[in-house]
Amino acid sequence: MNGTIVFTGIVIFVIISWLTGFVNTLNEDVDVNYGFQEKALVTGDKSNTVVNSKGDEVLLLSKLSLQEKKKLWESSIFKNDMLALFPQFSEMRYFIKNHIEDDDNDGFKQEILEHINDVELEYIGGSLTGQSAKASLSKF
Repeated sequence: MNGTIVFTGIVIFVIISWLTGFVNTLNEDVDVNYGFQEKALVTGDKSNTVVNSKGDEVLLLSKLSLQEKKKLWESSIFKNDMLALFPQFSEMRYFIKNHIEDDDNDGFKQEILEHINDVELEYIGGSLTGQSAKASLSKF
């Protein structure tokens, strides 16, 4: 009888240990405050990036909603990399075209390119200083 109780206790301990490990692993992937997709967007997870054939990192936006695309863009290193190219507007456009992969059903990528064009025109026209142009690009 004592042997059965000890064996049952060990089996229960093993099951509880396994469940605890499983729940902890699941908790790392899912945060109840954000959900599956939102946690990746907020924490800057690189699950939306791939390396293309040239060895460049590319931001994948194709399967996201417009709101998710904007959140991911705001928190991504790609935005900072693009801003580092200022005031070379043609290089910025080239960067966007080659480092963002989007089906563009909602026009997000095109909207970024148009914003760069608008800021460039204002910067060249003299209505924006370098610092204010970069701030305007950052606010997209």
